[in-house]
Amino acid sequence: MRYFFLTILLLGLFVGVQIVLYQNYDSNKSEINFDNVSSSIVKLETTTARTSKNFGSGIIISQDGYIVTAYHLLRGAFNISVNIFGDRYNANIVGFDEYSDIAVIKVNATGLKPIQIETELDLKIGDRVYAIGNPFNVGISVSSGILSATGRNFGNPYLDILQTDASINKGNSGGALVNSKGRLVGINTSIATLSGGSDGVGFAIPSDKILSISEEIIKYGEVKRAWIGSFSFRPFVYTDDNNVSQRALLVISNESEVKKKGLINGDIITSIKGSEAIWSTLKASINSITPGDSLELGIVRDGQKRSVLIETTEIPARLLVP
Repeated sequence: MRYFFLTILLLGLFVGVQIVLYQNYDSNKSEINFDNVSSSIVKLETTTARTSKNFGSGIIISQDGYIVTAYHLLRGAFNISVNIFGDRYNANIVGFDEYSDIAVIKVNATGLKPIQIETELDLKIGDRVYAIGNPFNVGISVSSGILSATGRNFGNPYLDILQTDASINKGNSGGALVNSKGRLVGINTSIATLSGGSDGVGFAIPSDKILSISEEIIKYGEVKRAWIGSFSFRPFVYTDDNNVSQRALLVISNESEVKKKGLINGDIITSIKGSEAIWSTLKASINSITPGDSLELGIVRDGQKRSVLIETTEIPARLLVP
């Protein structure tokens, strides 16, 4: 009897382990219907005034022909065409934001299948992701990988760029990065490479930025610019009490009135959302956030280090460059 109960116990443990393993395997399986998701991705081709051709990808975001893509694909384009299910359409530029590398184009079509967008990002390092696009203009293809990192900088800390090891090559730009549910979490825009091909370090703009920027482009034809005030910035080398030097920006202002939580003349900007304080990063960061958002800066004022949140407003129309 004793051996009988021992046998039953061991059998129960074995069955339990198998159930757990199966559940883990089942939870890791892809829930994606790739044919379904791929129907929201288009092949994009542009022709420049010199008749040279470039190719890439785009993502359908509405049934009536709005498509989001990477702006760098359209730079200098004389003609833009997209291929959807084998049908070719001419596309017009609705608007773009060069700082986020996002553009919206429009084709004269209806009944298209917009991609499902993940509106509440809960991304974790190691999550399974898939890159869908038109690599080397061979056609819509899928590659798989993991989410390698979030919050990458690349000169603009306010984009919180995603990093993945899913294969991204020339032509994938403007294509989709989707999660295990087949929902859009990013738009593929660039890679870091020594070989010229995919070396497992690809980058994508997260879907929350895609949503806010594309909606603004569709509504206004452009992205409204944030403004922190009438300041000038001079490159500066700041040396701290430990004799450690770093690049910084010296704030120059002629304004007599100091606004609450603002910058003042003589402030030294030492970091921008934790990133190095250089002019190109500051400019890109300001231009990529929405008026009313705050800009996180590390500064030195009167010899004291502090962190400040600069409240932005919409840039006055008189200051916009035509």
